[in-house]
Amino acid sequence: MQNTRETSPVAHDPMVHDLHVRVSRIEQDSRTQITEMAVMKNDMAYVKQSVNSIQSGVTRILWAIGLSMVAAISTFLLNGGLAGGIQ
Repeated sequence: MQNTRETSPVAHDPMVHDLHVRVSRIEQDSRTQITEMAVMKNDMAYVKQSVNSIQSGVTRILWAIGLSMVAAISTFLLNGGLAGGIQ
């Protein structure tokens, strides 16, 4: 059985060769993009974790400020409030 690729007139056609080169480039670009997307996914996971950590810290700070204000207002009211200065 002969190799049909060598005897086929299409195998030596420059247009077919150009198409083969183009398809090869597209496949290579596709593999590169898949790799880049995997790296971006990993980076996004790291960014998400960092943002969650920062958000948690800010939430704790806001709770501390809010509780401090409640404590200050409660102390002010327990000491007589606005009437404390009037005799």
